[in-house]
Amino acid sequence: MPRKQTPACRSQAIAPKRARQRLPEPLPRDPLGQRLCQLFPYPWQAIVAPIPPDASQKPAWQTLTQYPLKPRSLWTYWQDAAQLVGVRFGPTTYHGLIDLDALSLHHPTRDRQALANIRATLASIGIHQTILLRSSWNGGLHLYIPLPEAVPTFGLAVALKHCLEAHHLPLQAGQLEVFPNVKRYSKAGEYSEYNAHRLPLQPSSGSFLLSDTLQPLPSDLPFFFQQWDQAAAAQDLEQLHQAIAAAKRQHQYRSYNRRSNTALWQQELETEIEQGWTGPGQTNHLLKTIGCYGVVFQFLSGAALSHYIEHTAIKSPGYREWCQHQHEISRRAQEWATAVENYYWPLGTSPKRDRSLRLTTAANNIVNFNQKRAEEAQARIRQAVLALTQQGQLPDRPTARAQAIASLAQCSHTTLQKHKKLWHPERCVIEPQETVAAASQPPAVEPTKALEEAPREELHTSAYMKGGGHDAVLEKQINSNGEGPGRGETSFPQPWTLPPEPMAIAEGGAIGDLSDVIAGIQIQVRRLGWTVEQARQFIADHFDGKRRSQLTDHELLYLLYRLRTDTSSEAKN
Repeated sequence: MPRKQTPACRSQAIAPKRARQRLPEPLPRDPLGQRLCQLFPYPWQAIVAPIPPDASQKPAWQTLTQYPLKPRSLWTYWQDAAQLVGVRFGPTTYHGLIDLDALSLHHPTRDRQALANIRATLASIGIHQTILLRSSWNGGLHLYIPLPEAVPTFGLAVALKHCLEAHHLPLQAGQLEVFPNVKRYSKAGEYSEYNAHRLPLQPSSGSFLLSDTLQPLPSDLPFFFQQWDQAAAAQDLEQLHQAIAAAKRQHQYRSYNRRSNTALWQQELETEIEQGWTGPGQTNHLLKTIGCYGVVFQFLSGAALSHYIEHTAIKSPGYREWCQHQHEISRRAQEWATAVENYYWPLGTSPKRDRSLRLTTAANNIVNFNQKRAEEAQARIRQAVLALTQQGQLPDRPTARAQAIASLAQCSHTTLQKHKKLWHPERCVIEPQETVAAASQPPAVEPTKALEEAPREELHTSAYMKGGGHDAVLEKQINSNGEGPGRGETSFPQPWTLPPEPMAIAEGGAIGDLSDVIAGIQIQVRRLGWTVEQARQFIADHFDGKRRSQLTDHELLYLLYRLRTDTSSEAKN
């Protein structure tokens, strides 16, 4: 009867097996086969297919899922003139690959500058030399990217993807594909593989080396390896590693939901631009939309952005019939290019601007804008109650009292409901001494004038609204929380941004809470030293006779830009 093994004996029995697993698989005897297997070492999930009898047919690829393809078997498959073989990528790689289908818009037969553009794009991340091959009989091209040392596979994938897309070369199956691909994240306990590509120069496969002018070159393995070594030595690995690090930082902020929202936002912008003008008074909105699309999705800036806005606008439907700024469209395009470039940023890059505007007091204390407006509203309510009390015109009924205070204090009924303790008959008690003290003030000052002369550190939004009894109703469009129809809605976040703050302007720079814009307008008006009438006249001159309360979100943004421009001009003068 065999002796039962102790735990120590079992460990000794397992140890040789583990040691054998760490040993590399034996390479082929042929030195060319050895080099081929060293360049493409990943054995798992390889693909094989018989060579189709008709060159126009696609190979019937099959994945080897039961076992890894060992180096000697890989070399055997490569030499077989009746078989095709392809490999995938492991955690690190010595190469990348760009695949151009024969019918791709980027194929040199359709675009002579395509290869030069792709190679110039790769040079921006340190890849300065590539190897061009015809991949098969159908005429597709493979552009190999040899590397002198192994780099992280996923890092190379995101770097290639972001680099090409930033230069207006979007990845698309059948058009422009990259190996390694940016594979999906796998769940715990699962493993996702990179896409596989066929090996180069296999016998009877139709693959051979090409010159830059697409002329055939010697296509044996020795010449291929010579080209490989020359290309690998020409790469700038330091620049490539920097590009990989930057691309991974950008990619980590992207999620499926945000990409979906961004695609929806892009589609909505494209729809607006396609519709063009349908009536008067739409120029500012459409120029801003075109500029936003140019910055976020076309990656344009400066003169190129201004040119894009102008020419897109001119070609849009309804421009000749409805645009009332055709005589100054170049200037308007330049102004909007400057405005949107400072407010939006290209998809996949870091935000340019501070998204949390705060106002500072004389002592440089940071004060929240909404809180400041709430304090001002309370002060106006107190002054209105006091003025009505002095005149003996403070109604006893809550509804009538609210209407009188709202009209005099220039605030909405929503604001009054938030501060009932300041005016409501059941909650507010008017102290007699307060009335007496107030009565002792000079009677010549009318209540309305007293409100107008009350010291304010900044111009309140209601100064731009229609006067009289309409003020309380119109102010509901922009209440003390910066909300209202179309104002408090958060648009589509950009994929690389962190979770947005409450006042953040979300992904792609879409306008969310307008508090920061309104605050900026108030600051600029105060710096210019304008009266209310001057501010109203400025708005009417630049927005077809509109008043402050009638401006759209996009026009508010343009108003802020124009005020800043005027402020800069005064400073220079």
